[in-house]
Amino acid sequence: MFALIDCNNFYASCERVFNPKLEGQPIVVLSNNDGCIIARSNEAKAYGISMGVPYFKVKKTIIDKSIIVRSSNYALYGDMSSRVMKIISEYSPSQEIYSIDESFLNLSGIKINLHLHMHNLRNKVKKCTGIPVSIGLGNTKVKAKIANKIAKKYHSFGGVFNIDDLAHNRYCKLLQSLEVSDVWGIGRKSGIKLNKSSIQTAFDFYKSDIGIIETIMGVNGARIHKEMHGYSCMEIEEVMSAKKQIVSSRSFGVDLSSYDEINEALTILARRAITKLNKENQMTESLGIFIYTNPFRKQINQKTLSKSIGLLQPTNNEEIIIPLISIMLREIYEVGHNFYKGGVFMSNLTNGLYQEDLFLEQKSIQKNAVLDSKYKKFIKFGSELGSQKWLPKSNFRSNRYTTNWNELIIAN
Repeated sequence: MFALIDCNNFYASCERVFNPKLEGQPIVVLSNNDGCIIARSNEAKAYGISMGVPYFKVKKTIIDKSIIVRSSNYALYGDMSSRVMKIISEYSPSQEIYSIDESFLNLSGIKINLHLHMHNLRNKVKKCTGIPVSIGLGNTKVKAKIANKIAKKYHSFGGVFNIDDLAHNRYCKLLQSLEVSDVWGIGRKSGIKLNKSSIQTAFDFYKSDIGIIETIMGVNGARIHKEMHGYSCMEIEEVMSAKKQIVSSRSFGVDLSSYDEINEALTILARRAITKLNKENQMTESLGIFIYTNPFRKQINQKTLSKSIGLLQPTNNEEIIIPLISIMLREIYEVGHNFYKGGVFMSNLTNGLYQEDLFLEQKSIQKNAVLDSKYKKFIKFGSELGSQKWLPKSNFRSNRYTTNWNELIIAN
């Protein structure tokens, strides 16, 4: 038996935890640089606000309907997610954190009343974090995912729904109410291919011959088909697979034209990528950068500039990586253009095991020990210091209540 725990309207719910006046109010959350809608409360969805639509296109509707706007606050959302996931982990020894707001549990072998067990989980998450969750139960991960949709849509189930409690005919009727692209693992592109073969609903997929499904979607499609029939093919992934690439990119707050301003932005983005690299205990064998002008503005000379290099040996050392970023930017930078976005990417990642090059000068152990000390966070490169014009717009961001001492909530 599997459970899929999904936070309801997670970003909007995080905003409501620290501002209860927002409860029941329509809320939208904007992407980096306050560009597009990336999250909506149910109340905002009722006004027809679409996911991914540019903010300026729906600004009039937002004002007319008094919809609350918030800039993305990933420091807050990430910390609240960690708190939720920690509580969820207490209800099974086997957990897979699927995304920032979703988690699978393997409930096999748990002999207590699972329905009551999941209601207790739901109540504890709400009590300890303020975040509402919905829980779907099924004997496969795909069925648990479908069950979660029902638990979220129909309040009469109290936020917990076990799809295996349904009789076969009711299960088939439920599948008939779902578009095939709504099934976990299928998606829009595969849905279009299936539609061309007259597979429109989840029930059409369920009753189709598995050979036809495998021809259209390959092995993954066959697994989904088996899971819908109750044969578990996807186990809980307790250990996350190592990243193959790290990308740190950002739309700039204003278009940048000078080398120093762009170099400042890329240096700080590189440091963030290095932090991720170290967190995963990995090193990179390839390093690259890119910058480009705004594709949505009418310019005669649109520019997309990039450069990547291979390293003689893997590294996660900022003393090596950050100077290379500046050198690569110098090689591709062109005067006379206003650059809208830039980023750093690292690929061919390794777990730190490699053959050292005998002809490369190795840094002394003493120097590395100093850099790895607690004072390292105070050391900055000159290229990191500047006007900070590149920082993205965040005109509607709430406080980082749980991660920043200067932004703690104040009780009146």
